[in-house]
Amino acid sequence: MIEVLAFPTPNSVKVPIALEEMELDYRLVPVNLRQGEQKTDAFKAMNPNAKIPVLIDRSVLGDGDVVLSESAAILVYLAEKTGQLLPKNGPHRGKVFEQLFFHASGLSPAFLQAFLVAIQSLPQPEAQARAIGG
Repeated sequence: MIEVLAFPTPNSVKVPIALEEMELDYRLVPVNLRQGEQKTDAFKAMNPNAKIPVLIDRSVLGDGDVVLSESAAILVYLAEKTGQLLPKNGPHRGKVFEQLFFHASGLSPAFLQAFLVAIQSLPQPEAQARAIGG
């Protein structure tokens, strides 16, 4: 069984979307960022960076559980595990990685800033300007 520890953020939703596309069974385990659940010792044992998502693959025979963090790494792991959504080689594989890394390094930081602004109780004009590229 695969477990996905997540909170409704762009990085977290990538993983269940991929699992659905690959038709893999999984269990979604909510992690409430607003209550700091990602900062517990138990969570940090899975991801010392205290960030979501975290994938736990308990279906690996003989090797114990696979525990991964970072949405891009999780997506590559799932694609290679199933042989789906990622070309084996050639230019198409490179284009997939190009888009994956763009999302990880380009879009995700902007989404994070927008998310942080949305959950904070006081307006943060500087953070809002950064989030929209201003």
